[in-house]
Order: sequence, then C-alpha cells, then structure tokens
Amino acid sequence: MVGLEMNKESIFWLVITLSALAALGFILGESDGSPPFNSADERHSLADECIGSHDGGLAEHYHATIRISVLNENIAIPDDVGLNDNGCSMRPLHTHDSTGKIHLEFKESGVEAPLEAFFDIWGKHMDASGFDDHRVDDSHEFLMFVTEEGGERTQVNSYEDFIVKDGQLIELVFREIG
Repeated sequence: MVGLEMNKESIFWLVITLSALAALGFILGESDGSPPFNSADERHSLADECIGSHDGGLAEHYHATIRISVLNENIAIPDDVGLNDNGCSMRPLHTHDSTGKIHLEFKESGVEAPLEAFFDIWGKHMDASGFDDHRVDDSHEFLMFVTEEGGERTQVNSYEDFIVKDGQLIELVFREIG
C-alpha cells in the first residue's frame, strides 16, 4: 500500500511538471522573444521614468505632434499613452487624447527627449527599419519628416535618436516605393 501511495504522489508531480513545461513551451512559442518595446536594443531610460502628475514642480512642459501613415492609412495615436502605465501615473512623454499631441514634461530643465522614448512607452517598434510590424524591404520605404514651428518640412534620417522639440510636427510614413 505504501508503494502505491508513493506512486500516486510521483505521478501527481510528474503531471504538474509536464503541465508547467507545456505551458512554458506555449508561452515561448507565442512570443518572438523580444520585449513589448522594440524601438531600440534597450528601453530608453525616459520610458521608465515616472513623473507622477502635473502637480509637483515641473521645470518644463511642451508639446509636439506626431502623425503616422502606413500604406496611405493614418494610424491613430491612442489616448493616454504613458498614463497609468505599469504602476506609474504619468511618464514624461505621454498623450491625453488621440490627436497625436505628445506632452513632454520634465522635473528638470534641459532634458533631451529622443523620439524612441515615446515609442518605448507606447510599446511600438520604430526605427529606420520601419514602424510596428511594417518593415522596409525592396518594395517599401519608411520616411520621417519634421516641420519646426513656423518652418519648412524637412526629411530626417535619425528616427529613434531624433530629439523632440516644442512645436514640432513629426510625420512618419511607411509606403510602397514608386
């Protein structure tokens, strides 16, 4: 009788172990192995900073607007990117609505905010290779244009390293070549 109970216990733990391994295999099979942010090899430090709220002595608060087009369709920037985000009430780069207006708020002056920090907070891929799941290839290109407040529209090639400034309109265009 003792041998039978040990056998039941061994079978129980074998089933638990196999179930856990099967679940792990499923999860790994669903993942491409990359973290939810993938604009850069590492998440930008500003994407992990938490400023808390508008109250509390912000040294800088300015805005830029971003527009994204993929194959001639406008992509909406979601409401509340960077708000109530993984235990943080507000990240330094965030949105309040779907207009594409990015709020840049810092507790100290002179912080340079690269565009990649916003995309890391949003959890979307963005670099010279493309946007989200759309990648540059022989028949597709990814372009970035910036219009400074009161200035002309210029093409920029720095993508994720581009420093966002007050009043800019940043346009990202993924399109077919030709």
